Amino acid sequence: MFLESFMIITLGGKAGSWKWTVAKLLSEKLGYEIISIWNLKRKLAEEMGLSISEFNLLGEKPENQHEFDLKYEEYQKNLDLNAQVILESRLWFLCQPNAFKVFLDVNDEVASQRILNDKRTTDQFFSPEEALEVTRKRNQDDQNRYLLLYNIDLWDSAQYNLTIDTSNLTPEEVVEKILTEFSKYIKEDYS
Repeated sequence: MFLESFMIITLGGKAGSWKWTVAKLLSEKLGYEIISIWNLKRKLAEEMGLSISEFNLLGEKPENQHEFDLKYEEYQKNLDLNAQVILESRLWFLCQPNAFKVFLDVNDEVASQRILNDKRTTDQFFSPEEALEVTRKRNQDDQNRYLLLYNIDLWDSAQYNLTIDTSNLTPEEVVEKILTEFSKYIKEDYS
C-alpha cells in the first residue's frame, strides 16, 4: 500500500520519545531508508577530516552552533521530496516543509525512565532524579536553541501533520498511528 508512494517522512520529538525505535520500525514496514542526524554528523565529520568526538566538541561550542546547524539544514533542504526516506531529527520538518511531518511527544517523567532503562552509553545517570533533571534540561535547551537560531518552537504541534504523545503507547502502537495517518495523507495528496 505504501511502497508505491514516494514521500519523505520527518520524525522529530522530545528526548526519550522513541524517535529512533519508531524510525526503525517504520523503515521495516515501509522499506524506507533512515537518515538520522547522527549519521549526518558522522558524514560531515568525515568530510571535515574530524573524528565524531572532535566534530561534536566543535559543534557544541556556542560560536559554532549556527554554522553547524546550517550544514545540517543545507543537506536536508537538498534531499529530493520524492525519496523514500525517514528523516529522524528535530530540525528535519523545517527543511522539508512538504514532507509528512511527525512529532513524538512524551512527558518528562516517562522519557527519563526510558532513557535510564536504555542504559545508553551516552547517557549515564546515578539516579532517576538525575535522569529526570537532565532530560528536562535537554528538552529546554533544545527548545531555546531553535527559538534563538530559527525563531521556531519545536514543540508547537501546528508545525506537524501528526503529533503523538508516546507516554502511554508502545513503539508498535505509535507506528500504527503513523501508518494510518500517513496513508490518509498520501491518499489526499494524490487524489
